[in-house]
Amino acid sequence: MLDECMEPRVILTDRDLALMGACAKVFPDASRLLCRWHIQQNVMKHCKGAFTDDDWKTFLSFWGSLIESPSIPIYDYHLRNMRKRLVECKRSRVFKYVYDNWLKDYKEMFVFAWTDKRRNFGNRTTNRVESQHANLKRYVEDRSSLDRIVGCVRDIVETQFGEIRKTFRESIEKTMKHHKHPMFQHLLGKVSHKALDLLHGEAIRRLDVLERFNSSCGCQMWHSCGLPCACRIEKYMREASDSTRRHRRLLAET
Repeated sequence: MLDECMEPRVILTDRDLALMGACAKVFPDASRLLCRWHIQQNVMKHCKGAFTDDDWKTFLSFWGSLIESPSIPIYDYHLRNMRKRLVECKRSRVFKYVYDNWLKDYKEMFVFAWTDKRRNFGNRTTNRVESQHANLKRYVEDRSSLDRIVGCVRDIVETQFGEIRKTFRESIEKTMKHHKHPMFQHLLGKVSHKALDLLHGEAIRRLDVLERFNSSCGCQMWHSCGLPCACRIEKYMREASDSTRRHRRLLAET
């Protein structure tokens, strides 16, 4: 049955070991990722009681920076920093929980330094699927026939397709203010606003991370979405600048 279909390249689930095992067996070549939202809920359940409200917000900031590490060296830095601070404030139990239950065996399935090496298009939670599942349940009754269920699924998919086409028309007809950058002039009206938003974010990251802090890009955008990342944008900008200087030099020589 699956021979005629394109098999999934990335599968995102919660940490249901039976489900994870089944996915690995049926789709052995697919990358398996864990839902960040479900992990966050488990961390909150087991750790929030050890913090005051303000300290909990501080911990979540460190935890978020750790998960969003763009490269393994930056992940190692955040891990050491978080462990040091938790030990210093006598909350080593919290570090033990997040490390033993999540980071030690599963970091490759939810930390950006690893997950964004796969073409996941920025999907890091199962919220979108669960939302559509809840939407489907609104129209399906306990004794609904298979024919009715298939019809409901078709209607939902067609509605989604219509919404996607609407966003594409808006991308062709409208230009957002923050997209009016010389770097994007050949892309306006040809790619989606979402893609331009992602590129705009990487252009800002190029200034903040590469130029100011001389940090590693991590190439997350390139690997996860197939769009130029901060270091590639930096290269394009430098080559364009070099090309302009060469052109001016040739004009001066004529």
